Amino acid sequence: MLMRALEQLYALGGLNDKGELTKLGRRMAEFPMEPLLSKTIIESEKYKCLEQVVTICSMLSVGNTVFYRPKDKILHADNAKLNFSRPGGDHLALLNVFNQWKDAGYSETWCFENFIQIRSMRRARDVKEQLAKICDRVDIDFKDPTISVFDDEYGTSIRKSFVSGFFYNAARHTNNGMYRTVKNSHSVMIHPSSMVFKIQPEWVLYH
Repeated sequence: MLMRALEQLYALGGLNDKGELTKLGRRMAEFPMEPLLSKTIIESEKYKCLEQVVTICSMLSVGNTVFYRPKDKILHADNAKLNFSRPGGDHLALLNVFNQWKDAGYSETWCFENFIQIRSMRRARDVKEQLAKICDRVDIDFKDPTISVFDDEYGTSIRKSFVSGFFYNAARHTNNGMYRTVKNSHSVMIHPSSMVFKIQPEWVLYH
């Protein structure tokens, strides 16, 4: 397990050939999260989508607790969730949820109407504020508008940032309908709750 973690850190650029922390590794260590996410955040500065990536990472920190499905309103809840979908996958959908909530003044009523867990959203907002402070600490100016530019509806820069951190978690669609991971050639499937479940893209990154 330890060797696997060291191998991953080396692949991410966090360790050098001697097993010592690199400058990138020291910056990554400042973030209280898994190395894949911290590398993604740092790389997003280069791709000019820092604020968006930090928002997504904050949403990922609350796990699968953003949406809820009351038994008596399953169809309404599923339709509400589908309305948040965006080209590019679940990460961009989570960004859309947070931005719409923000535009609604962080409204609890808005969450209730859209079958969103208000506690999870507040937690994600707190995490985002903490990550913004850490960015300042590692010399990433969170308030600099030139590193928070959302480039297109497909979130190309955002997805490039996540590929920088999550290349270990890449999988490709195969002829039998399954996905095969690049790293270990494991057969995997997209979970039915994913917004890309019915799309079945050729390549996926998973968290």
